[in-house]
Amino acid sequence: MPQQTQKLNPQWVKETCDYFLKFLKVTKFPHPERHGSRGSKFDYPEWLIMLIAILSVKAKVKSYLAMHRLAVQYWEILAKGLNQKPILERQLRDRLKKISHQPRKPAGFIFQIFSEKYLN
Repeated sequence: MPQQTQKLNPQWVKETCDYFLKFLKVTKFPHPERHGSRGSKFDYPEWLIMLIAILSVKAKVKSYLAMHRLAVQYWEILAKGLNQKPILERQLRDRLKKISHQPRKPAGFIFQIFSEKYLN
């Protein structure tokens, strides 16, 4: 049985990351730093969580655990310049839920930025 081809490759991830960060800069996306006005500061920026959500749609992952494995696999590309170790699975799940992203039910912002054709 031949090996299954990966849906993602490092080049696609890098290009998508670059495009997404440029999009956020052009649109002057506000980068929240904490949970509400009194909450603790986020260890990982919001754009990183959003980017992981985008990659999970491309890879068609079916669980939060698979999303975490995907994030760890491409961590060097995703978190370039952050000098942080990979996000914990529980933290990632909680942050993805806050942006209304669930396995098999993507957050609404994803298809406002990327076409379905690009993510298939």
